[in-house]
Amino acid sequence: MPAKNLWPLFVSGTSMMIVAVVAVLFWWRIARAQAKWYWIGAGLWAVAVAMKIICAVLSTKVVLGTLKGLPHPLYVALGGLVAGVQSSVFEMGITLLAVLIWRQLGRDASRAITIGVGAGAFEAFLLGFAPIAAAVFLMLNSGPEAQKASAELGKIAAATPLYWLAGPVERIIAILCHASTRALVLLGVCKKKYTLVLWGFLLFTLLDGLAGGVHIAGLIGKISMWWIELAVLPFAIASVPILVWCYRRWPEARTDRTPTNEMI
Repeated sequence: MPAKNLWPLFVSGTSMMIVAVVAVLFWWRIARAQAKWYWIGAGLWAVAVAMKIICAVLSTKVVLGTLKGLPHPLYVALGGLVAGVQSSVFEMGITLLAVLIWRQLGRDASRAITIGVGAGAFEAFLLGFAPIAAAVFLMLNSGPEAQKASAELGKIAAATPLYWLAGPVERIIAILCHASTRALVLLGVCKKKYTLVLWGFLLFTLLDGLAGGVHIAGLIGKISMWWIELAVLPFAIASVPILVWCYRRWPEARTDRTPTNEMI
């Protein structure tokens, strides 16, 4: 891939990092929650994702091999469902385990949402490095692996208008979903509204299940990424009233607010 064609990767990665920072600052302006809750959200996310990756490495080939004989639509649907359940078990499961041990994590909506924003923003910031690293790799290498990677990226870029914008838009959607699902789980436990916990698990399962199905179907590089973003957009739209409802239903504890001009 010529160097002049690598700029979308740099822009995409940088924009994803900016989305992460803006999300944190935007929510801090609203809630003034202490920075430690963002970091707790990031830490819980990191533990969950590490465990999820290990599980996926050990089980994905076996599960997909078992489903391989099914009709292709059923294979994709069940494979996506398995991916969604697996993702939810770890990401929502670790969140659930944490709040069962430390009930203060879900004391109020401000804190619960902050933890979710921290998880989503940390993920967005880390994922922002991926396209930048890919661009640097392609600039410095010209071997078979670089050519293969360049060809794959070229297919995705060719199929997706404004390819550089898809990444940050995806991260905005993901942050909203991270915040809403974690808020449902944390508040559901602490406020003894256990139906909310189930909704948190269900929403995350469907979201990641849809994303998993797209990968299993081999659609990456064949269709525009905007169709995928459109498919998951309803989850982000649903997240907004969920977050508003949680924030109004369980207002923040004022003692948890940081000084107006200081984020600590």
